[in-house]
Amino acid sequence: MTWYKKTLKKYGKEILTGAVFSIICTLAFLLWIYGMGKTFTWTDISPIDPPSIFVRIFYSALTFVTLGAFLYKIKFYQGLYRILGDWQSFKEAKAIIWVLLMGTIFFVIVPLVVDILNGILSIGYNLVALLVYAFPPVGVSVILFTLYFYSKKKLRPIP
Repeated sequence: MTWYKKTLKKYGKEILTGAVFSIICTLAFLLWIYGMGKTFTWTDISPIDPPSIFVRIFYSALTFVTLGAFLYKIKFYQGLYRILGDWQSFKEAKAIIWVLLMGTIFFVIVPLVVDILNGILSIGYNLVALLVYAFPPVGVSVILFTLYFYSKKKLRPIP
């Protein structure tokens, strides 16, 4: 079993509890806005901010497990060492390549992923907001059902 499966299994209930709480709060907030009489408008939300460039450890680790691992698997570094011949030139070339890979991760890949995730969250938020705005009883029933289901599961006796 890999480390992330162990972590998800160990903290799965905590993650699910946080997600349910977030959904309930979002729906309650949307109902509150609807109750105040505001009209529906499409809004762009950006809850995920890209990490700053000063988080060098994050980018180095991300480069190591993505692009760096790919170059290692295709034996790029072995070929580079054979082409250059000596250890010092190889280390300098590898350092330059590593900086370029980190720059690619920072300037291209991470902003692209963050934009995609923010777009998905924004679309989801606006669709739920439209649903609640168009059909407030549906929003109330979803909140009540989620609370009922969560409390029923939480208060169930342990076998």
